[in-house]
Amino acid sequence: MTVKKKKRQILSLTILLLAFCVGHQAFAQKKNVLRIRFQTAIISPSTIDTTLNVYYTLEVAKPPVNFTAFDCRYAFENTKIQPINMDEQGGFFVGTACANADFAHGTFVPPGEYRVQVDGSTMLDTSNPILFQVRYSVKPGTTFGDSAMIEPTLFDVLSQSSGIDTVIIVNSPGRDQNSWFPFGLMFADTTKSPPKKTSVSLSSDSTDILSDSVKGVSINVSPLETVNVDANLKSAKFEFDVDTAAFDLVSVSKGALLTSGSLSVSIDSIHVTARFSNADTSKIFTAGGELLRIFLKGKRRTDTLCTGFLNPKFTALNSDNLISGVTYMLKSICVLGKQPDTVTRNSVIVSQEKADLLIYPNPARSFIDFIMPQGYGEKKHLMVFDALGRKVFDEVFDANLRWEVASVPVGVYSATVTDFLSLQNSTAGTKKQKILIIH
Repeated sequence: MTVKKKKRQILSLTILLLAFCVGHQAFAQKKNVLRIRFQTAIISPSTIDTTLNVYYTLEVAKPPVNFTAFDCRYAFENTKIQPINMDEQGGFFVGTACANADFAHGTFVPPGEYRVQVDGSTMLDTSNPILFQVRYSVKPGTTFGDSAMIEPTLFDVLSQSSGIDTVIIVNSPGRDQNSWFPFGLMFADTTKSPPKKTSVSLSSDSTDILSDSVKGVSINVSPLETVNVDANLKSAKFEFDVDTAAFDLVSVSKGALLTSGSLSVSIDSIHVTARFSNADTSKIFTAGGELLRIFLKGKRRTDTLCTGFLNPKFTALNSDNLISGVTYMLKSICVLGKQPDTVTRNSVIVSQEKADLLIYPNPARSFIDFIMPQGYGEKKHLMVFDALGRKVFDEVFDANLRWEVASVPVGVYSATVTDFLSLQNSTAGTKKQKILIIH
């Protein structure tokens, strides 16, 4: 065989192969494709519900196409979102390609599946790019760390001789033999930084209660809304334990901030819980001041006992609050004991013996209150020494004194309080006591 003849045969085979490839490619492209795209959404933390479209396009390579019915099913993250059922022959089919279908219905199938079924005798409105809509509610308390997912499990074209060869869901990265892969439907809005949270403080003043008598103590809260601070507090509860060695009775009433609000109180043995909110529970507290008024009845006793609100706990009850922490500055409450009276010839003789120096709390973490008994003069001198005899605190004061010890090293200290009036009268006017500071 000549070289020229071989070249002619090779050229002929090449032309045949090229013609086959082109013909095969043209044949392979002659498919009618239905493309489905689920609309996605960016969700802000305040979103309650949203309506999302499901779009479609028909790519017709070999007419005719008869798209009159379909069955679409998908699973969703039921811990985050919930599709809302669509009304048959209306609702979220109005204004879509399915508006004129004989049957159009959406159904929620617990626990986490949704079905959209459409059937009609005429072609769907292919001039409308929206196939149907679904309304989703966001479950209360949901925060989207990344997204809420859905997973299409079925999209079946039910039309007789529809002419549609394949269905592609654009959002899904692909599919296996059974279903499409899941994809994100709703995403967290990251364009805005999350709201700043703030710390609030509860405080009360040092209080003396006479033995066998009643006195009110105010629980005050720091401002809850200023230019740079918004606690977004709508309802809360304040709990504490009662020191039964100091008090016989306890009751809780509204403070100035709750004049028009609501308050419920429960007492279980020694534990007191006070729940409160504004009359309109949707409104937030903005001002600071007296939140609660707590009335305590001191026990009848002969000695003096200093205590306070034990194990205090303030909890915001609305989940959208912006409180990062609570600081408690609840000072000591002392029940002042009364010495037994001695009655002689219709006259009362009161014992002049001075009580001991009162230090509370001891051990101390953040502060120590020095409370002087009655009978001392107006001027007192406090000196505190560490275990090596070095003076660490020196103060002259008129009334009771608070020493902030949050920055004082842990250890045992000796406190000495001198009464100037007693020194002038040449009487013993010095009180000494050990202090333990812990952190």
